Amino acid sequence: MLIRRIIDRIRQQDWAALVSELIIVVVGIFIAIQVDAWWKHRDDLQQEQIYIARLTEDVERDVISIKRSITLAEHRYSLSNLLIAAANEPEFVRQHPAEFMSAIHQSAFTHTPPLNSDTFEELRSTGGLSLLRDEALKAALFGYYRYDQSQRQYMSLQLMTEFRHFELASGILTNDQYVWLQDEIGFADPSTPVDVPFTPEQLDALVDAAQRLSDSPALVAWLPEGRGMQLELRDAHQSRLRGATELLAILRTLDR
Repeated sequence: MLIRRIIDRIRQQDWAALVSELIIVVVGIFIAIQVDAWWKHRDDLQQEQIYIARLTEDVERDVISIKRSITLAEHRYSLSNLLIAAANEPEFVRQHPAEFMSAIHQSAFTHTPPLNSDTFEELRSTGGLSLLRDEALKAALFGYYRYDQSQRQYMSLQLMTEFRHFELASGILTNDQYVWLQDEIGFADPSTPVDVPFTPEQLDALVDAAQRLSDSPALVAWLPEGRGMQLELRDAHQSRLRGATELLAILRTLDR
């Protein structure tokens, strides 16, 4: 219809009307493009806010997990120190029987929390990172997740440390003591102090176990390795926490 009118104007040599028609068409196209761009920009801003809110929730959950991992590493560091003290003086375990048993069982445990990276991976795989306008935010995101990835190369070393401890600590506690530990204490949570009564006979048996520890030179020589692993884990988790805290501060500024 439009093309026919233009052809008619040309045939009639009605140049003024032709120019008017063309101006209307060009202006109409320009307005349509601008409106479309405005709507797209508006949609992009809304999508950016959705992603920022999701990233904020992810990092807030990370902070909780990382803080717990720091607590666990510090707790296991103290358990490693207790084993070293028990190896030097077996009678020491009479004052800390439950902690000694837990230390034999879990002082070498390691824990690295998995970060909530689903939103970040979605942004990377879909090209959605271009929606994030704040360059400081993008730099903080890459730094945060890159550091976590770099630390995961040490997980095999952590597993080797655990296995070596279990191998060397085998036989320090008797089967009956292990069963009692599993039934009465289980996993020692640092947030819940262990308050379990011990009979004099049980305390004597634990002193004997500490003596077996003291008489095991390979295990005694290995204890500082487990202690050092917990220190390294604590430091790595603290670096994770600093990165999470800095990233969270940026996200909360932009989350509105």
